[in-house]
Amino acid sequence: MGNSGKKKWVSASDVGRASYCPHYLELKEKGTKPSLQSLETRARGETSHEALNRQAEDQRCFVATHLYGINHPNTCLLRVYRDQQLASHFRGRVFIRIYYALSPPLVIASRKFPMISRVMRYFVDRQICRIQERREDD
Repeated sequence: MGNSGKKKWVSASDVGRASYCPHYLELKEKGTKPSLQSLETRARGETSHEALNRQAEDQRCFVATHLYGINHPNTCLLRVYRDQQLASHFRGRVFIRIYYALSPPLVIASRKFPMISRVMRYFVDRQICRIQERREDD
């Protein structure tokens, strides 16, 4: 509480910053400006954090997770294929975007109509066989 008797709220971001600099909140309250070095370090940290978030986001594999499970070897194989093969080409990246747009509703529909899951499994299993054959040829 300050002189006015009102409670001061601290944002979660400020709490996080205070974990790196114990004096952050005190300095902010006094109106002290961060140094150029501090700003550059913060920018590097935020860039790293964004990269980590993108990596975590790329664990998505809706159909394979629905069919096999989140850490099943087939799901992991498809993620590697997506990251190493599809994402390295323009057409592959377009496919990934379309897949991310269409697959969540498809999985929802397949929960209501199990026949959709059987059809998806047939096609996904065939793709997994192709990927494995290509790996053996390399």
